Amino acid sequence: MSQQKHFKQRVRACMAKTGESYTTARRHVLATRTKGEDSMQDSPHFPGVHPETTALRTALAHAGVTNPQTGEPFTEAMVFGIAGGVGAGVFHFYYAAEDFASFYVAGRHSWHEGDVYLKNACPRFGVTPTVHESGAKKKAATLLADAVDATGCAIAWVDMGLLPYRGAPAGMEGGGYHVVTVYSMTDGEALIGDLTDQPITITLNDLAEARARIKKQKNRVMTVAAPQQEADLRDAVQAGITACHDGLLNQRMKNFTLEAFKTWADRIHGSKGKDSWEQVFPPGHRLLQGLRSVYDFVEHYHTGSGLMRPLYAEFFREAAAALKDDAYVPLAEMYAELGRLWSDLADAALPNDVAPFREAKELLARREELFLGRAPAVTEELEGIWTQLTALEQSISKDFPLSDAESASLRAGLKERILEIYAKERAALEALGALVA
Repeated sequence: MSQQKHFKQRVRACMAKTGESYTTARRHVLATRTKGEDSMQDSPHFPGVHPETTALRTALAHAGVTNPQTGEPFTEAMVFGIAGGVGAGVFHFYYAAEDFASFYVAGRHSWHEGDVYLKNACPRFGVTPTVHESGAKKKAATLLADAVDATGCAIAWVDMGLLPYRGAPAGMEGGGYHVVTVYSMTDGEALIGDLTDQPITITLNDLAEARARIKKQKNRVMTVAAPQQEADLRDAVQAGITACHDGLLNQRMKNFTLEAFKTWADRIHGSKGKDSWEQVFPPGHRLLQGLRSVYDFVEHYHTGSGLMRPLYAEFFREAAAALKDDAYVPLAEMYAELGRLWSDLADAALPNDVAPFREAKELLARREELFLGRAPAVTEELEGIWTQLTALEQSISKDFPLSDAESASLRAGLKERILEIYAKERAALEALGALVA
């Protein structure tokens, strides 16, 4: 039996046992995978939940960096925690000319600066990152090839909308900030890792286009080399927790801190201001876009469900076991509960008793399952799901399934959930502060 088929069977068994979604069950199974199961193509390839942490985890394994307690590669949960854990961010934009409103909720530490996130994390693992950038396409190709030859795993910045195997529609390019790992480059093709269960082959031309699309990323490529000495696990864990605590409190804008969730609660119901959901996301296709984004960004957009809070809970459980320190256990419980609350909020944003909302939720979940488990063999199916989502949005704009009063009631219910989450996020922040102290 192939490793991929065996892995999928384990995920299905977990789903049947727990009743969880594919994304959640997959995260649980990934957490139990061994080094041997993850070794493919004669070198480590790690399926994962989140792009930057999976990329860093893979690069560390290629550099021979292991968990000093186990001698095995770090798990994604441990990398996630040491790199800074969870974060917070809420933004929306309205484009009147296009009658389009977008919404985004973020859950990773330093979510707005992927390069800074990785650079700051590396010293905690005892490694120094090497970063190369170039605005010239030919020079950028040479830098990437040299990086891959030297290390066998280079982290490359790309535009997700231009990765052909993701099946994204035209017009999505330019805003999909993303990273992949590049393992080899031969005969006009590259073998890369992009969270999926198996590595993916992409043409060098397609990879070059994806790298060059977002100009400010400057065809960035990063590698790490073998460390001079092994990092201390307790120091690394504490440094990651400190970074998380500081990041949730101290940012250049309030919308980058934990207070963003309180602001969101204020705006989603009961406000008449220009930034209120009543103004930006009125009943119709714009409200669908807002609600759909809540569900997608909390459950599926590289979070592993629950806005990454369950992944952070796994980090604390692993830290407690590895360091034999029960001080981390309460944090594991708090973030596990927060993960459940975030997932409940996402589920409530698209109520199952509203048929088109239920359909949107099912399409988003199916898109995630297909991509992670079967890409690149399912590109046409992924394209079809995007088409179905667009058609659904167009049909809702003509015949919205909720009245104004029902829409207001839905937003009021979501506000109560967000405020509950905010209160528990504040409590968890205080507990993080105690650990930092």
